[in-house]
Amino acid sequence: MAGSEQSRDDYDQLVNWTARLEREAPLFRTLFKQADVRSVADVGAGSGQHAIMFASWGMDVTAIDPDPWMLERARANVAEAHSSVVVAQGGFGQVAGILGTAVDAITCTGNALPHVGSREQLEAALLDFAVALRPGGVLVLHYLNHYRVLEHGVRTIKPVVRETVDGDTFFLRVIDVAPDREFILFDFATVVRDAAVREGLSTAAAWTASLDDDPTGGWRVQTRRSAHLVIDYRAITTALLDAGFGNVELYGSHDRTPLDPDADESIIVVARRL
Repeated sequence: MAGSEQSRDDYDQLVNWTARLEREAPLFRTLFKQADVRSVADVGAGSGQHAIMFASWGMDVTAIDPDPWMLERARANVAEAHSSVVVAQGGFGQVAGILGTAVDAITCTGNALPHVGSREQLEAALLDFAVALRPGGVLVLHYLNHYRVLEHGVRTIKPVVRETVDGDTFFLRVIDVAPDREFILFDFATVVRDAAVREGLSTAAAWTASLDDDPTGGWRVQTRRSAHLVIDYRAITTALLDAGFGNVELYGSHDRTPLDPDADESIIVVARRL
C-alpha cells in the first residue's frame, strides 16, 4: 500500500491490538482446531501481530507482505516478542512459491485482499492460495463490507483517537467510490496535536495564551490515498468456488454471526480447500 514512512508507523497506534486479538482469537482457535492446523501463512501480514499470536499457539507461521516498511515493523515486533515467525517479502500470486510446501491455513486480514489491482489479479491470488493450501486446509479473509459501502453510500469509518507520546492523534478514513464502482478510494488522514500543547493547557491563562501564540493549535496533518478493488460478498463467493474452494461461510463478526450485507461494517470469509 502506498504511503509515507510516518503513515506506516501510525499503524500499530491506530489498532488496539490487545482488544482486537482478544476479540478475534476464539474464531481462529476454533477454525484451526477443526482443520487440525499446524502451519499458517499470514498474507498481507502488516506489522505481524496476527502471525505472532498464531506462533504463540505453537504454529509454524510465515508472515508475508509486499511493503518494505511494514516488513521492517513486523520484524521489529517479532524480535520484541521473541517469536518464531518467519517474515518474508511477497505479494498476491507469490505465496505458494515463497512457502515451497503446502500449509494448513492461510489468513488474509486487515483489508489486505482488496489491494489486488484487478479482477484478474484477484482470481490469480485465490488460485495461488489454493495451491499454497493442502486439501482440507482453511482460508480466512477479513475486509470491509463493500456491498454496504456501495449500496448505502457509506463515506467514512468511525474515527479513532489515541493519546500517544507525540500528542493527541486522530485517525480519519474517508471513502469515495470510483465512477465505475470497481474501486473504492480511501483517504487516510492522521491528525496530531503536539503533546506540548496538551500539557500546556493546564490553566485558564494558558488556554487564552495558546490562541495568540499558535493559531494552528499545534496541529499537523499527514495523508495518503489507497485504492481497493470492490469485492462484495457475492463476488468473493463465486471467485472462491471457481478457484477450488468449498464450504464458503460469510460472517459479520468474529463470533460467527451470519453476515448482514446491509448492516455489517466488515465481512469475514471462511472457506476450505477442496
